This record gives sequence, C-alpha cells and structure tokens, in this order.
Amino acid sequence: MYAAVKPLSKYLQLKSVRIYDVVFTLHSKCTVVILLTCTFLLSAKQYFGEPIQCLGDDKYSEFVNSYCWTMGTYIYNVYDVQDRIPHGNKLLSTQTGEASPYIAEGLITEVYGVTERVYLRYYQWVIMLLLLQSVFFYFPSFLWKMWEGQRLKQLCSEVGDALIPENTYVERLRLLVKYFSTDYKEIHFCYMVKGLTCEVLNFVIGVINILLLNVFLNGFWTKYIEALTAVPRYDWDNWNRMSSRIFPKVAKCDYFVFGPGGSQTKRDVLCILPLNILNEKIFVFLWCWFLIMAVIAGLNLLYRLFLMSSRTFRLKMISTQLRPMSTTQVQLALQNISFGDWFLLFKVSVNINPMLFRDLINELYKQHKLSNNLSSV
Repeated sequence: MYAAVKPLSKYLQLKSVRIYDVVFTLHSKCTVVILLTCTFLLSAKQYFGEPIQCLGDDKYSEFVNSYCWTMGTYIYNVYDVQDRIPHGNKLLSTQTGEASPYIAEGLITEVYGVTERVYLRYYQWVIMLLLLQSVFFYFPSFLWKMWEGQRLKQLCSEVGDALIPENTYVERLRLLVKYFSTDYKEIHFCYMVKGLTCEVLNFVIGVINILLLNVFLNGFWTKYIEALTAVPRYDWDNWNRMSSRIFPKVAKCDYFVFGPGGSQTKRDVLCILPLNILNEKIFVFLWCWFLIMAVIAGLNLLYRLFLMSSRTFRLKMISTQLRPMSTTQVQLALQNISFGDWFLLFKVSVNINPMLFRDLINELYKQHKLSNNLSSV
C-alpha cells in the first residue's frame, strides 16, 4: 500500500518557485492526494477482501456474489415505519404485540405494504466518484499552472536561496528593477484576474462536491449529522445505528433459480459489504474536509476583496517584509502600482531572497525620488 501511494508524496513537495499559496495548496493539492489515497485503499482487495460476500450454495457462490454486486442489494427502511416501535434489539408490532427480529442494518421480517426496501447501488460507483472528485479539485491547479505561464519562475529563478552568488545577485536585481519599472499594468491585471478566477473555482468546486456527495448518497449530509452528534457523547450504539442507515454492513439480495422444467424459484440471501466499514470512515472525513475547504476558500475570497479595496493594507503587507525601511519609503516606491502589479509583486516577495526583495524596493524608491527631483527642476 505504501508503495502505491508513495508517488503522491512527490506531488506535495515544495517547489523552488511556489505559484500556489497555502489555501490553493490545501484545496488543489492536499485534497487531490487525500482522494487518490482513499481510492487506493478501497481498491486494495488484499487488505479489505472482496467488495461483497453473499451467503449461498457453494456451487452458486460466485454467481450470487457477481449477481448481487451487479444488480444491487437492499435493506428495509425500518425508521419511517409508523406501526413499529424500536425497542432494544427488537421491533415491537403495535398490532400483534409480538417481537420480530431486528438488526441495526435494517434487516427485519418483510411485511407486504408496510416495510419499504431501500436499494443500495452506490457502492459500485464509489471509486469512480472519488477519481472524478480528484479531477475536479485538480482542475483549478492545472488551469492556474497553464495560465501562469512560468512568469514567477522567470522572475524568481536562482534567487530563492539564502546564499546567492554575487554576480547572480547583481544581475537578477538589475532585471527585477527593470521589469517592475516598466508599465505592465494590463498584463498584470490579466494575470491577477486569472489567479482570482482559479480561487473562485476552488470555492465553487468545493460547494459542488458537497452537493454531489449529498445526491450520490441519497441525502448523506442531512442524515449523517445525527450520527456525528453521537461522537462527542461517545454514544457508539447510536453512531452504529445511524451510520448503518447509509453504510450498512449487512444487506439482502434476491435472485432466481430455474428448475429443469423452466419454473423459477425466488431466493434471498444475506450479503456482507465489508468495504462499508471503510466507506463510513472515509466519507465522514471527506464531509468534514470538504466543509473546511469550502469555508477556507470562501474566507480567502473575502480576504481578496478586502485587499482590492484597501491600498493601505496592501502596502502594509509589503512593508512588514522590508524592515528597517520606513513605511513612507515603501509607499513612495510603490506609489504608482495597481492591484495587479501588487498581486505579482507579493508573489515575488515570497519566492526570492528577503535581502534581494528589500534592495528591489529600495531601488524603486530611489528611481521614484530621482524622477521627482528631475520633474521639480
């Protein structure tokens, strides 16, 4: 298993030039690795056995397993039956007063017109769903990598280390000063818009995946809240009872056997779904993770809106990295930059040597001061 997921760790390694911020990394990288790891876990039969095991005649066992996996199993909806009252491990009938067998997974004696079957077919699609979700979450990362066009790599290559050769330091400083002294406002505006578009996609994709999982598991989010409330109270009986409504470990399956004369006989068997033990843990974790990612992505968008509206705060974020330069010097050096210019400049500040970034702003300040002196003459 470790050998299968080991290549994913390379995807999380920090690059020399980082084009993704923390929120972007959590959303489009960590989430993809989590989803792919869950996919590998569910597909590892050597650790968790066959996805379904049904109790049947030995000569029909392979057929029954394949048939029930393909056609789907079912449990009974014992929670919405009005004339039956749960009591311990039994269901008491209010009509007869007799107890009928009750299993937490929803297996009782079927009563025509009273009990309702709930068919289970989602488990056939769990692995494909997780793969699809990983593609969804990876898409903004892929899109930003294409749109970014290695601009940061061209600006920040060779100057991210603590120690930089003197000739490289001087040459890169000269190029950076020349670049940020040139008017590229339109280019930087497009760069910023593309970056914010990908951040909006992160939020939208997080919300869509929550709704998708809710539909896929037939109201998973609303039904699972009651199970989650049992965890802080250590009420594991209630946890198992509620969790089994969505991820039953035992279900039933009907199939037909044809006799020599062509007559058919209906048989029902019990089937064990061992992967649901893992599914319930995976999906409760994914639910919490998707909610956290959606909230973080939403807060990040509000943070971006605040940055767009507050020039003072943007300059403050730059000046905190430039001590002992005064705030006034930083304001004069960056007096003419737009939000798009600041967006790229801040990303550059994260990827280059702090001393080099301070010298860059200092050179911009000197140029601004020189231009003011020339204009006054």
